[in-house]
Amino acid sequence: MRIAIGSDHRGGKVAYRLVRDVFLRDHHADLEYDAQSSDVDRIVGAFYIADSGEGMRVRPVEYGQPLDKYEASDSVDAFAAVETTECVDYPDVAAAVAELVSEGKADRGVLVCGTGIGMCITANKFFGVRAAVCFNEVAAELSRRHNDANVLCVSGEFLSIPAIESLVRIWMETGYDGGRHEPRVQKIAEIEKQTGL
Repeated sequence: MRIAIGSDHRGGKVAYRLVRDVFLRDHHADLEYDAQSSDVDRIVGAFYIADSGEGMRVRPVEYGQPLDKYEASDSVDAFAAVETTECVDYPDVAAAVAELVSEGKADRGVLVCGTGIGMCITANKFFGVRAAVCFNEVAAELSRRHNDANVLCVSGEFLSIPAIESLVRIWMETGYDGGRHEPRVQKIAEIEKQTGL
């Protein structure tokens, strides 16, 4: 599965843990990222994670830049490319992730900011993106089963890292039920066409 993940300065620690402890450990345990503890709070930006057939590759991405502009990295050291102690505007990060999902270059996206709300608002401006803010495992599961959400937005400040890891795992592992929910999801698509979003 191709995953795009993004965080602002308030979600960097969570994004680091998700990449290291969820996306890589759960699926490609042979790849490790060794970061100094002092670096963790400075990890911000948007990243694209994909299985190239030879293991995971992690690339930093920017909104409006073609994905092929970025050379694949053999490790998660690509994080170093966007380390910063400055404030980061969440719309830029959310747009980079949502663009990859909208264009079908990523299957799912995960966004982390202070509340998850600003990221969600931004991501939902992109055609085909169904972003949901989830604060617990039930909401994460139902956003997938009922709404076929393809971008998950979480709070890096209101939830503990273990709680976030748990709800992200559930969100990643839950499929879309379809059935009685399909006409409603199709109505969302029709509204997108009508509004031009």
